[in-house]
Amino acid sequence: MKKMTVASGRALAALVLGLSLVTVLFLRAFSAFTGLPLFLRNYGPDRLPPVTPDERRAMAAFSRCIACGRCDVGEAERMRASGGAYPGVMSFVLASSRSMPDHDAAVRALAWVPEAVLAEKERHCPTEVPIVALARFVRSKAALVAPEAAASRAPSSATPS
Repeated sequence: MKKMTVASGRALAALVLGLSLVTVLFLRAFSAFTGLPLFLRNYGPDRLPPVTPDERRAMAAFSRCIACGRCDVGEAERMRASGGAYPGVMSFVLASSRSMPDHDAAVRALAWVPEAVLAEKERHCPTEVPIVALARFVRSKAALVAPEAAASRAPSSATPS
């Protein structure tokens, strides 16, 4: 009986990498999905929109919140009026904004808070979380994954300033 030689170790790794490289080059040459179209195909069903390099840099500042609660001072009436849709600025910063598939839910909460109020809360934040920029980021991403949610607004009579 004749013994077969099987590639292993470094030879096998080089063979697998070489085949992968040839496959990628072949697919790119013949218009296969790559880059952003591939990202959208892979992550679109999970409602994960792409981010720009500038947004990626800004995201580091969004996570500076230490949960001190200063941004929730004076928010009780808006929280009550929302019937649970708006859990407060701190909850928005800590939870709603960190899960990209949930940006549409965060936008529904933000509809209860005027941007001027968010700017005031930002001025009092001890860690300088850019709350207004975060709200704009969340709204823009929600518009990409759920346009109807991004257009939602709270009743004007229920949004005390």
